[in-house]
Amino acid sequence: MDTVTQITLGAAIGEAVLGRKAGNRAPMWGALLGIVPDLDVLANPFLNEVQQIIAHRGISHSILFCLVASPVFGWTISRLKWNRDVDWRSWSWLAFWVISTHIFIDVCTSYGTQIFQPFSNYSASLNSIFIIDPFYTLPLLAGILGALFIKRNPQKRRWVNFLGLGVSTFYLLLGFGIKWHVNSVFERNFQRQDMQVERYMTTPAPLTAFLWTGYAESDDHVYAGLYSVFDNDRDIEFTEIPKNSELITAYRGDLPLQRLLWFSHGYYTVQKKSDTVIFSDLRFGRSDLLLSDGDAPFVWNYRLEFNQDSTKVTGFQHYEPSFSTRNNAFGKLFSRILDG
Repeated sequence: MDTVTQITLGAAIGEAVLGRKAGNRAPMWGALLGIVPDLDVLANPFLNEVQQIIAHRGISHSILFCLVASPVFGWTISRLKWNRDVDWRSWSWLAFWVISTHIFIDVCTSYGTQIFQPFSNYSASLNSIFIIDPFYTLPLLAGILGALFIKRNPQKRRWVNFLGLGVSTFYLLLGFGIKWHVNSVFERNFQRQDMQVERYMTTPAPLTAFLWTGYAESDDHVYAGLYSVFDNDRDIEFTEIPKNSELITAYRGDLPLQRLLWFSHGYYTVQKKSDTVIFSDLRFGRSDLLLSDGDAPFVWNYRLEFNQDSTKVTGFQHYEPSFSTRNNAFGKLFSRILDG
């Protein structure tokens, strides 16, 4: 999830776990610990792009890191002069819940989180919430801000924070229920349209859990479709996207390409433009959010780099297309959610 959400979630968890004993220090440390796993990006200047793609959401987002780092942070915090009235076990418990909820909420997104590092680079993603979702963040923010302004009534402060956590958690759980319904709608459309689907995935559209994009793989194509829970009918129109995998078949043994295939979970398209080969991760959608009839650039792209005689992929560069139509696309987004 985005940094603001992780800070807010950390503060709310800190208040819930230790607010009674530690006062405002609990949400403060919760907010700080809430961004600790994402500090893996500080290593980026020392890594190339091939290394960065596996380093982010790697060991710092693993179960092992949570278990090992929590008592370390707990002991360290307890040694500070203004925190010695709360024992290290309590601070460790706070650290554990903040870091573990950070990891879990990241797993719920589509990016992928390597929770089993260093034993496996399996990338877990439940695809139940978009990486930025105000419906999840705002209740958390309201709850923790309300609690911080209530200084002389610990019981009321506690319940205000729990209310924010409760609403956001309900929305998160609602996303799982909606995803189950969305999956069933897509599966019925595959059958009704006689589509020979090898596998598929569904993921929320930006900023909402009420509009979903589905990607179905068949042969060397991916079929993308939109469905809103408010649609009057459940017929989905699919857009055909050729994977063009023949453009990279000769390079599948090269490490940079293996990293991209792993990161994209196999949902990709490849395009050749002049002398440039572009690898696009379909999970992050198109710049028009699939809301227009024409073509539009994909959001998440990599330019492949080759050796001198183009016999080997030696690296890649991540880039984003121009988003000159972004405002118009987001206007269409909210209209599509409600109007179908």
